Amino acid sequence: MNNDNQIPLRIGLFFGSFNPVHNGHIGIARYLLDNGYCDKLWFVISPCNPFKVNQALLPEQDRLEMVKTAIAGDERMSACDIEFSMPKPSYTVDTLRLLSSRYPDCLFKLIIGEDNLCNFHLWKDDQWIRTHYPLLVYPRKGFECSGEEYPDISFVDAPLFPYSSTEIRDRVRSGGDISDWVPSCLRSLVKKKYEGSKKNK
Repeated sequence: MNNDNQIPLRIGLFFGSFNPVHNGHIGIARYLLDNGYCDKLWFVISPCNPFKVNQALLPEQDRLEMVKTAIAGDERMSACDIEFSMPKPSYTVDTLRLLSSRYPDCLFKLIIGEDNLCNFHLWKDDQWIRTHYPLLVYPRKGFECSGEEYPDISFVDAPLFPYSSTEIRDRVRSGGDISDWVPSCLRSLVKKKYEGSKKNK
């Protein structure tokens, strides 16, 4: 059977520390899926972001558990731990190459915030990424980039989600309310992971 004309599965790759994952991450993911930007979406949990090497993070398995809990029930979303077994810090270009070699029949799209687009020239092999992978760019308050030099870029008119992983951690440690910040299924787990933690800032 000839599959040359088979339409590839479009998978959006949402990279991040997810320390912790919150309603903003989930809201962006659902918007992209609901509006046809991709068929599936993978949250790629990064053990160590090269731009945040000095940032203390909750153990990667704990962050993976929280992502899995947050997206449970939506078969369009998956948690991806491919970077856990890769050299650290984690460079997006290396992960993209590995994923493409493992899943050659899939079309991967890179999901980034507009703040990252403005700094994309600082990424490892940024020219190679921009010529090989479509970009899906969601808005971030205070940032605006044209993206004219990118051959395949889509600016996503998603809502601005005023959520911050840093503030969630601070709220948990101070006993504040996070009801509006994380999915209800995740609240007790987030509190358990971050209460009393002074290092994971």
